[in-house]
Amino acid sequence: MPDPLREYREKRDFDATPEPPARRGRARVKAPRFVVQEHDASRLHWDLRLEHDGALASWALPRFMPGESGSNLVAIRTEDHPTSYLDFHGEIPAGSYGAGTMRMYDGGTYELLKWEPRKVEVELHGERLHGRWALFAVGDGEGDDRWMIHRMGEPLDPAAEPMPDALAPMLATAGTLPQGDGWAYEIKWDGIRALCASEPGRLRLWSRSGADITKRYPELARSTRRLREHRAILDGEIVATDDQGRPDFQALQRRMQLGDERRIDKLAKAAPVTYVIFDVLWLDGASLLDRPYRERREILAGLKLGDERWQTTQTLIEDTGGPELLDAARRLGLEGVIAKRLDSRYAPGRRSRDWVKVKHQQTAELLVGGWLQGQGARAKRIGALLLGEPGPGGSLRYAGRVGSGFSQATLDDLQARLAPLARDASPFTAGESPPTRGVHWVQPRLLAQVAFLERSQRGLLRHPVWLGLRDDVAVPLVLEDERPVRGSGRTATALVDGRSLRVTNLDKVLYPGAGVTKRTVIEYYAGIAPVMTAHLRGRAVTLKRYPDGVDGEAFYEKRAPAHRPDWVQTADVAYGAKTVQQVLVQDAATLVWLAQLAALELHPSLAHAETAERPDVVVFDLDPGPPATIVQCCEVGLLLRDMLAGIGLCTFAKTSGSKGLQLYVPLNVPGVAFDDTKAFSSTVAGVLSQARPELIVDRQSKALRKGKVLIDWLQNDRSKSTVAVYSLRAREQLGVSTPVAWEEVEACAAAGDAALLAFSPGDVLGRVDEHGDLFGDVLALRQKLPG
Repeated sequence: MPDPLREYREKRDFDATPEPPARRGRARVKAPRFVVQEHDASRLHWDLRLEHDGALASWALPRFMPGESGSNLVAIRTEDHPTSYLDFHGEIPAGSYGAGTMRMYDGGTYELLKWEPRKVEVELHGERLHGRWALFAVGDGEGDDRWMIHRMGEPLDPAAEPMPDALAPMLATAGTLPQGDGWAYEIKWDGIRALCASEPGRLRLWSRSGADITKRYPELARSTRRLREHRAILDGEIVATDDQGRPDFQALQRRMQLGDERRIDKLAKAAPVTYVIFDVLWLDGASLLDRPYRERREILAGLKLGDERWQTTQTLIEDTGGPELLDAARRLGLEGVIAKRLDSRYAPGRRSRDWVKVKHQQTAELLVGGWLQGQGARAKRIGALLLGEPGPGGSLRYAGRVGSGFSQATLDDLQARLAPLARDASPFTAGESPPTRGVHWVQPRLLAQVAFLERSQRGLLRHPVWLGLRDDVAVPLVLEDERPVRGSGRTATALVDGRSLRVTNLDKVLYPGAGVTKRTVIEYYAGIAPVMTAHLRGRAVTLKRYPDGVDGEAFYEKRAPAHRPDWVQTADVAYGAKTVQQVLVQDAATLVWLAQLAALELHPSLAHAETAERPDVVVFDLDPGPPATIVQCCEVGLLLRDMLAGIGLCTFAKTSGSKGLQLYVPLNVPGVAFDDTKAFSSTVAGVLSQARPELIVDRQSKALRKGKVLIDWLQNDRSKSTVAVYSLRAREQLGVSTPVAWEEVEACAAAGDAALLAFSPGDVLGRVDEHGDLFGDVLALRQKLPG
């Protein structure tokens, strides 16, 4: 009979390791036992061991045990262990096989449901782990150790919510230092803002712009062992430090925009960064967004996230502590202080006065448009950079030069980055004239951050100091190289997201009633991209194109245009027996490309393309029948809001950008089908139409709609799509589907003034700059339909 412990014995020196010797146990009459051990070795993993035939059949689990119903994770079949290993814990010494710390996670007995050579099904009865799991081989056969572990039946924690795919960071408002009861104070770190989603064996980082930056910082990914089996979303700042331990933004420059894995690994070892954590937004199946800041900080402290690469920032909660911390930050050369209300919730994507940033100096983010040759030791090299800020019409306004704050390494890096961007003519088309003698012009693709004392009356920077390049925020749109094209308009190169797009007929009027040209449309979509793409990302989009403007013929285009750039992402979406390849709007460059196509309206699905049958939101489209207007829609919207609040559902409002109002009820939970959302919305609409028949109708018949508001619940259908938040609308007067606060809806209803909820593209960009994304919670909030 084969010895199941031979491989275990051959891999170990029992004079060196405290692990138990290889003695085969007797088959048990009682229920067989299991153990899950946390193995902190070269890589943190978990070992599942099942007592079977006098030994422990063992699997290594790199990402722990799947807890969600129907979910699968990797399992690696390892050598059998002796039954005495059921109680083993301790330190396996360096140099030994499996060196590291072994801790007990859980143990107990199990019920055997199936044991076959390539499939095992068990029901575990432990203190922490309970329920059914299946293990099945996915390798080619004997000697291939690749298996999977599958959660059967109910989820491990029925109350757990799935981790959100993405959240937008909450933003602070600049101001003076608030004092008094109810405030906490933290150091403002000079680094790259990043949110982190950590699961056992896996970590993902993304920046303010939504870009995935995980691969750039591999030394942070190794710190997932600090959270162990926890699943969490954290908010923090990626920081590089100088020899004195102070934040050094320039030191991050060598890491930003790197794509070569060998260079990334080399720098990660030579100059590692630190993730400074100041908030926890989601933990082990529960959202913490609505918990007060004080409570979130207590939860974060309880996680004890501290090692050489992860640090939890300290918070000072004292009535007089703010000025002292601000003064200390100034003396230490730190950027400033953030004050946060202790009772504030976390508002994803919102710029809130609950967080106030107080900085010691002014900073600006400007585009590099050229460089001046240096003198002396810097002859034939960069002496100063010429900087500009985007102005009206895609222009670049000269803002001054910066020549101080550079290290030799920074100059070398900038020289290499600017060389391929060389051009013959100046990109500056507005403001003061820049110097021209000895200038090397470049395409304005690099976004620089500088500190300065003040601006002159002409808008030029006084005493600017170089801080570094930024790639964690969207690079502003610049249109350049304008020239006539056969008398039919103007063309330009649009520089966005590091990509060059040819845009044509910029002077073509697309909205005759408002005199709005294609240039304005392109500028708007480039400006709104940082918030709009968060709502479009991952969703199949139907385009509504107006090549001859809103007065011309239009057409819907569901299938992705064949002439799209190769970097535009798509998804194959099934509609019955037919599969359609549709556009995914994943970044700002794609949004600008669609604007170039005169795709004025964007209509995304209510479900992600990967789960096309599972909507994550319910929509109520309120459509007024003349002479009713958006004023009456506001009245109905308030009734809907209150009715849904009565059953525990939060609702968010946006204008349709045309005549009506649209209400979104975020779900963001698995298992919901369109049949569910359609039935729910139909019931709600029917109840309200019966309660207020003089104001509300829930049927499409035009004969019934005069002077009333239709609650269109039919939008909640697999084949339908709804105009995107922040999308332009193709109406005579240019409108935008704009998120609005409920206070604004109440004000419109009370005043009876439809103009209160009419917003131009400029209005919307200003609102986002001031308030952030009022629809941010639609992406984050998790709710369940009643029943």
